[in-house]
This record gives sequence, C-alpha cells and structure tokens, in this order.
Amino acid sequence: MASPANSQATRGSPVALQYTKIDLSKLYLRQVFSGSATNQSGVIDANTATGLGQAAVNNWAIYDGIGSDAKLVAHAQGMHIFAGNWHNWFTIVFEDGRFKGSTLQIMGSSFGESNQWAIVGGTGEFTMAQGVIQRKNLDNTGDKQIQELTTDGYCLWKVPTPTKMGPWGAEGAFGYPYEMAGKSKRLESVTISHFQIIETLSFSYANEDGHIRTAGPWGYIGRETNHKPIFTTIKFGPSEFVKGLSGSGNSTKRVISCFKIITNVATYGPFGTGPNHVPSFSATVPDDKTVVGLFVHSYNNDFLTQIGVYTI
Repeated sequence: MASPANSQATRGSPVALQYTKIDLSKLYLRQVFSGSATNQSGVIDANTATGLGQAAVNNWAIYDGIGSDAKLVAHAQGMHIFAGNWHNWFTIVFEDGRFKGSTLQIMGSSFGESNQWAIVGGTGEFTMAQGVIQRKNLDNTGDKQIQELTTDGYCLWKVPTPTKMGPWGAEGAFGYPYEMAGKSKRLESVTISHFQIIETLSFSYANEDGHIRTAGPWGYIGRETNHKPIFTTIKFGPSEFVKGLSGSGNSTKRVISCFKIITNVATYGPFGTGPNHVPSFSATVPDDKTVVGLFVHSYNNDFLTQIGVYTI
C-alpha cells in the first residue's frame, strides 16, 4: 500500500544524521459528536454551570482529504477534558502504507480557530518523535467538526536497507562482486588508485550505529609496469552528498578507464587518464536519494571492471 497522500518522512538536513524530519501535511481529523457515526463518548458529566470536568474518550478518524473519496490513514485514540479549554491526550495510530502500526503521541489544548498541539513521543517509523502539529478548524457544523493537521517534527532515523544502482563500466565484464558489510547511512570518503585506468577503490562510511567503517581496497595495483599509481582521497564535507557517477569502461581490456564523482557541491575527477572508451556511463540518483556506499566487480581481484552505488 502507498503512503498517505501528502505525507513523507525524510531526513531533515544533511548534518542531522541521527534524525528524520516528519512532514505530514494536509491530514484531516473528523470529530463526530453524536449520531450513529459518533467517534467519541462522554465518561464524566460536566459541571452544569461551567462545563468544567467534562471528559470523553475519542477514536477520531483521520483522512488524507475532505471529500467522499478521501482515504482513512489513522485514528486519534485517547481522551479530551474541558478545563477552560478542551485539553487532549491521544495517540495517532497509523493504519495505511509504510506508516501502518506506527504512532504519534499528542498533547495540547484546542482554542480558537487555529493553534498547535505538541508531539511528545512516537513508535515505529516515528520512534522518539518530538515536534508540533498545527491544527486548523475547517468545518464545525451540526454534529461534526473537521480539523486540518500539519505536522512538523523529528524522530529517530532508522537506517533503511540500501538499494543498489548499477553497476556500470566495461560492458559484459561482470567479474566477482565486492561489497560493503552492513548498512551505511553516510559516505564519508573515497580513495582511488589510478594511472591510465582505475586500479583500486576503497571508501569509509558511517554505519547504522554511527561507527566509521572501511570497505576495500578492491582491485589490484601494479598490473601496468613502469608507473607509480596516483592515490587520491576525497573527504566529503558535513553537508556534502554524492549524487552520481560518470565515466567510461573499456570492454576489450575489461577495465574502468576513467570516472568522476558528482556531489551536491562539486565534481571530482576524472580519475584515470586513458581514452574515453565506449560504452560511457552517467548515473544520477533520484532527488530524494543519496549515495551511501559503493560496490565493484573485478576479475580475480584484478583491476576493476564495473562500479555501482548503494543509495538510501
């Protein structure tokens, strides 16, 4: 099932590696006071003069729109009590898409046409959530009230399983795969040994526990005689992310003759000084993805034949 419309959980900023920005917009809470479709029930009677002390439990429905075709995505389950204003304590339990089974814990008063509720916790996709929900009254007629909810907050980032893209390079020259261990949440640096072709590659990355790990070096130095390989290390800045690769593969010699690394800040390379052999390759990851690791193919741990990326 797809995620709720207008809803996403994406990393809030390049430097906030431990947290995910919660951006759930245009969700609509439907509060039905009475009738066969009521979704709340009184548990304490009010003081007849002031209304103080009136309390009710609620199982309010939350949809991704206001029309009849809107999809139910969650319920707001908890209670509300009148103490001058209505004070709410409830859990938003998501029932659709990637957030199914996850929750947000909400506290706050309802006053005026618009105000904020606090996010004080969460589970699942929203573990350790904090932030606010902006609520806005849209309709308050008869036995029903509709409120528009816009969520702005952060939660603990669970590192997803990286997705492979590629490999690219020498056509048909697959060789043996060399891959990183575990999950990566950030590519820290890349070291390349090159001369006329790409000889070896290694990289460091932050794993899901925040520890720096190293993969490689993969490849072989010294196949070509009478040369001294060049070692180049690229250390990425705290707000810098790899977004793509480009280069050329020599299918006859089964090597990567040259390649570049493209980030959101700069382009590094080309590495390797050989001619640009066909087929060439140029790969860019989607806007909502970033490269967190590399993998290669090599024949018998010889020179690299192809290169690919892991993205999240």
